[in-house]
Parts: sequence; C-alpha cells; structure tokens
Amino acid sequence: MLRVAAARAKILGMQAEITIREILHVGLLACAADTPVAEAARRMVEARCSSIMIEDGGVIVGIWTERDALMLDLAVPEMLQSAVAQFMSAPVKTLPITTRIGEAAMRFRDEDIRHFLVTDDAGQPCGVISQSDIVINQGIEYFIALREVGAVFNRRYQIVAGSAPLSEAVAAMQVGHLDAVVVRRTDGVFGILTERDVVRLISVGRPQAPVGEIASYPLITLPLKASLYQARKLFVENRIRHLGVSGGDGELLGLITFADILANVEHEYVRHLREALRESEASLAASTRNLRLAAKAFESTFEGILVTNAERVIESVNPAFTQITGYLPEEVIGKTPGVLASGRHDRAFYAAMDEALAATGHWQGEICNRRKDGEVYVEWLTINAVRDTAGETTNYVAVFTDFTTRKAAEDHMRFLAQHDALTGLPNRNLLRERLLRAIPHAQRNGKKLAVIFLDLDGFKAVNDNFGHGAGDQMLRIVAQRLTDGVRGEDTVARLGGDEFILVLEELGGVDGIPGIVAKIVDAVAQPISFEGRKMNVATSVGISIYPDDGADPDELIKHADAAMYVAKEKGSNAFHFFAK
Repeated sequence: MLRVAAARAKILGMQAEITIREILHVGLLACAADTPVAEAARRMVEARCSSIMIEDGGVIVGIWTERDALMLDLAVPEMLQSAVAQFMSAPVKTLPITTRIGEAAMRFRDEDIRHFLVTDDAGQPCGVISQSDIVINQGIEYFIALREVGAVFNRRYQIVAGSAPLSEAVAAMQVGHLDAVVVRRTDGVFGILTERDVVRLISVGRPQAPVGEIASYPLITLPLKASLYQARKLFVENRIRHLGVSGGDGELLGLITFADILANVEHEYVRHLREALRESEASLAASTRNLRLAAKAFESTFEGILVTNAERVIESVNPAFTQITGYLPEEVIGKTPGVLASGRHDRAFYAAMDEALAATGHWQGEICNRRKDGEVYVEWLTINAVRDTAGETTNYVAVFTDFTTRKAAEDHMRFLAQHDALTGLPNRNLLRERLLRAIPHAQRNGKKLAVIFLDLDGFKAVNDNFGHGAGDQMLRIVAQRLTDGVRGEDTVARLGGDEFILVLEELGGVDGIPGIVAKIVDAVAQPISFEGRKMNVATSVGISIYPDDGADPDELIKHADAAMYVAKEKGSNAFHFFAK
C-alpha cells in the first residue's frame, strides 16, 4: 500500500512541474481589426483554430472566438461583412509560458474562459492555449480513470428541431449560455450543432441554413457509468468537444464537454493528493521527496487545512485557511478549532464527531462555521487522525471547502430554471409541473380547477411609446397584481411576452369564477405610473375548466388560449369560457 501511495504521489509531483512551455504550439493566428467577420471565420476554419487574435497597428487588442460568433445576428447576412473588432472580446487574458499546467487549469476555471494568450520570457505574445490543450496534456489519467461521467456531466441541454433555422439554434445557445445544442432529425436521430459549426457556416456565408443540414450526425454518446478517461479518449479520437450521456435504457440525459472534465479535475487532483499523503504517513519522516510534496500541497491547495496535536490545539494552517476564514496563522495557532464555531450545532453534533474519530480516525460532513468578521458560512469538512507506528494518535488534519457560494449559485440556477427572470413568477416548466400535481389531486377530491389565460392588450404600444423599460415595469406590476388577486395555494405564471396563466385549485364549481376574474381584470386595468406618465393597461382573458375542457396540462392551456382569443374579439377587459 505504501509503495502504491508513494508511486502515485511521485506521479502527482511530476505533473505539478509541467509548464505551458512544454505543450504549447508556438505561433499565433491573427487578423487586422477591420477584417470582415466572414474572412476571420474562414481563417479559423482553415487553421483548425477555435480563436483568432485581433491586431491594430501590430498590437493585439482583442480575441474573437467560437463563443463570440454566437453574438452575431445571423438573420442579417450583411453583418458577416462587418469588422470583426466589433464583436471581439477585450482585453485578452494572458498567461506566462512558465505557468504550470495545474495553475493554468485553475485560471481557466476561475476566469470562465477557453483561451489564454501565452507570453514568452520577454513578455511578448508567442501562442494561444485552450481548455482542450490542458485536458489532453495534463497527465490526469489516474484520476479520470476512477471518475465516472455521471458525476460531472451537464443535465442542462437544449434540443432543437432539424428544420429550425440556424438563427433559432444560435438564440437558444445564447439564452442558455450553451456552446452546443442537440439537433433532432425527423427520423428521431440526434445530432449536435456547436459553436465551431456556426463559425464554419459564417466562413462560407451560409447563416440561413436549417440546422438539420449542418449538424453532425449521429451524436456520439457514452453511458452514464463510463469513466472520464473513456470520454477523453472519444474526444481525442473523433476530434470533437461534446459527447452525449445516455441512461440505462438509452435515453439522452445530457452532454459532457472538455470543460466539464477540466472543472472537476482540480478537485480530484487535490483529493487524491491528500489521500496519497495520508496513506504514506508512516514513511513521510524518512522521505524527503514526500515531505516536499506534502508541503507543496499544503501551501497550494485551494482547500483550507489546519493541523492540530493530539489535544486538538492548532499547530499550523495553510494560506487557503486564512483566505476562507479571515484568521491569520498567529491568531489561531495555540487555540482549538472552537474559535471557528458558529453556535449552530449542539453538543450532540460534536459528540458524534468525537465518537467517529475515536472509532475510525475519520469524520466527514457539512458544518457551519464562523469567519473572523462574524459571517457564518457552510463548509464540507474532512478530519483524519494521524497515528504513529504504535497506533497512538499524534495529530488531526482537517481539510475543508467553503460551500457557501456554490450552494447559493446552485439554488439560484434551480430558481432560474423554473422561474421567469423579469417577474420572478413560475415559468412554463414549473407551471406544467404544478398542473401535473394539481390535476390528480382535483380528481381524487372531486374538485374542479380553472386555467385562466391572460394577454395584455396593446402591450406593444407601451414599448413603442414609453420604451422597453416601461414595458418591463408594467409586466412586474401586473405580475404583482395578479399574485395579490389569488389565494396562496393558487399559481400565477408568466409564459413569456405579455402572456400570463393563473391556476385556481380546489374549486367546488365554476359559479364564482366570473366574479374572481372580474376583480382580477379590474385590478390589472388600474393605470400604472412610469416616470411621471400614466400608462393604461387592459387584458383579455380565456378560461378552461378541469375536467370539463381537458384532462392534461397542455390541453387545458391550449383551450384557455383559444378562449382568450374569443375574448379579445369582444374588446378590452373581456373574458370568455372555452366552449367545445
């Protein structure tokens, strides 16, 4: 076991020393700032590059990448002749050629970009390095062979029909912050359309082609349980950057990219490094190389580390500890970890931790601690006991990661996936989920429910006369008025534009619905002030009833929509029940 750990640590140490200089293909693809977009794209395609540097007067002033190509309005062919400098990203982020690969990987993750301009020893541009270069050359086979695709792939992906125009697919990529979309042909076969395909079409002046004609078929997939090593092998063999991930019955679950591997490699690298050090603790005293490796990991890891003696008095902390907690080493050394306690855990919590450490020498879990400035944060904490050759505990090593920002970001992404960004109301996806729950509930209880479709009359005129800021303000106010006009158990959702849906549950009958709708229409019709000017708003309302007008969400929404158009013909502030 010790020999295996030492060998693994040796591999880690060797990889830590590899620099960009050893993997960089020297040379730059560049064009003048006034080069047409189509010409810049053509040069990228010919050179098989995913980026091109933009020069002005011999100085690099920006970079145009496959991601930047999505910013073009492909519905306007003349835009392809615009100067590429109008769409470049600036300034260009740089890395010295002496940067270690591990450090470069973390910079890619932290900066959320795919290309760095590399500067030589004299500080002059000498090449470009991409995320793909890092994943291919980082020497991480040991880690990615043990890591499954299912642990890192992205379940958030977009499917577009093969008949859709390219502009629609690009818009979906822009809105979803995606670098590719899945394309479904009429025969059900999946393909993939990437940023690189968009650049290729720009280069030949075909921005209006249907996506089904330009996507790559079929979408290459691998199982959820496949290793990241297998994924990387497919990427390299097929010269692609996207793979589908399939479930046990073959259904498409999501996509995995080079970026997904890179985002997880650094965490795995540090975790396995720590395991290698723990497994070889008995030989560390006699191994100078292992001591240097431990010191390097201790100082460079982005996870906080503190070491105590057997009495749990802090003996040392690493720089990440100070960055996360705010405490300098001299402020905590000689004290116990209790200095970080948030007060949110009772004695039973800490007693269970002590019991686990005494029994197994290991404890792991989520814990709330407090920074020096008093802020409470959430961390994932691992504690290991270090024992001597006699089996006596000599030290405890605690390693922790600040989860606060990550958890907040995950919560925010979950919210955005189900809510309208402008009004905060449920979107179409969440509306459908709620209807799927409400319909069986109504059926079991012998109740009815109403789906009420509202469309604002003259909303376009508000945007034209007052500006889009006024239109957004009107939508937010209408959303609040609708919410105020229904019960807490009812649902108010925004489908998009000026369309809203109300779902009224637990209805014994339909006699009271006209009165409810009339109050809602009156509330919405109240004038709205914007920068000292009055805006009038009216609405047309269509109503469908479960089970009378439909038995599933799509049918009820469709019939309420049809009823709304009948109401619109009656004039503003009218409502109409669906009639078969």
